[in-house]
Amino acid sequence: MLYRIEKERLSVSLTLAGGLRVDGHIFVQPQAYGYNGHEHAIDVFNGADPFVALQTENGVLFVAKDSVADVFGLADEEAALDEMRRASARSAALEVTLVGGTVHTGTVLLEMPTDRPRLLDFLNRYEERFLAISEEQGVRLVNTSMIERVRPLD
Repeated sequence: MLYRIEKERLSVSLTLAGGLRVDGHIFVQPQAYGYNGHEHAIDVFNGADPFVALQTENGVLFVAKDSVADVFGLADEEAALDEMRRASARSAALEVTLVGGTVHTGTVLLEMPTDRPRLLDFLNRYEERFLAISEEQGVRLVNTSMIERVRPLD
């Protein structure tokens, strides 16, 4: 018997470590593991699996998450930046420079204990593979292993 799990398609644009940009769709589940609600792109990219399936116009690619420099094209709700999180965390404006010189500017939510509110503390304790940065055009997920430097803008 064949079982099929319904999934949603999310349009994304991946920039790979070598600079190649690949547009396509990733698939998220209607129920996330670990919290009540549907799965988001950040859940997929921060998940334990080393590869993500990307549906492109030329077929399916299995992309190594470690080779993805950034993911773009996400609305706030797709990156799991809900109103409750926004209300409970301070945001910080920053400029992120990736290995190779690509620069992204936006804000991150500093979800930290009040006794450690600095951006440096947040970055030093952040353990996920991808960091969500809110930009004017949407949300970008940046691979933390590809960050060369961060400049606070506040």
